[in-house]
Amino acid sequence: MYIESPQNARVRTWSQLKTKRGRYRQSLFLVEGYRLVEELLKSAYDVEAILWNVASDEPSLALQQHPKVKKNWFELSPTAFAQVADTITPQGLIAVAKMQSALDIVPSPYALLLDGMQDPGNVGTLLRTCEAFGFASVCCGTNTVDPFAPKVVRAAMGGMFRLQLTSSDSLDYIESWRAAHPTGQVMLATADAQQLCYASDMRRPTLMVIGSEAFGASEAVRSHADVTVAIPMQTDTESLNAAVAGSILLYEAFRQGRTHT
Repeated sequence: MYIESPQNARVRTWSQLKTKRGRYRQSLFLVEGYRLVEELLKSAYDVEAILWNVASDEPSLALQQHPKVKKNWFELSPTAFAQVADTITPQGLIAVAKMQSALDIVPSPYALLLDGMQDPGNVGTLLRTCEAFGFASVCCGTNTVDPFAPKVVRAAMGGMFRLQLTSSDSLDYIESWRAAHPTGQVMLATADAQQLCYASDMRRPTLMVIGSEAFGASEAVRSHADVTVAIPMQTDTESLNAAVAGSILLYEAFRQGRTHT
């Protein structure tokens, strides 16, 4: 189907997915760019629509004939496409994907909780890191940026499509994770912790908690942690970026040789 006008009803509906309210009202989100769309199509996510800017290079025939694409293909004029795109210079391909319901899904024994993290780039980086180091479940908790926001999706570089990804109240997630893994530990990263990360046993089920870039985790979340750990650094070094610190801790858990699920 070809759509010319940026005022078309479908185009207006898709453009609302650039806002959190629009995404959760429709249970849909945008995936922009050829590489990310290809990663999406390899995943378990369902696709609602594929939007192609007719002024850009035509996608491969293999992509157009993909089972998730064939019945959901829309050709848009440049002005209509720009109405939906989140980037200033879009690549010419956008997928409209369906959010996966996290209801009744048991969180992984090795999970990450982000509490109050607002930077989309940091969140996207940690989603990629979780995939790399076997933390199969991620919760974007209280006051954390929406994991389905376009900037997070781009920063995650496809890693998010292979995770169990949820957005929830931080304390509710801790409670549900503990119910599923009663022998596990809730581990919180703090700069002032006495215990160093490499001296902590991360071989048993672990919910790793990373707080906000500026203030760390909330006091309520701190009170629910079983153990707090710090990353050793030179004394004259300022605190690490939240994504860097989180990535180091996730790698440390991976290094300790536990079995990932």
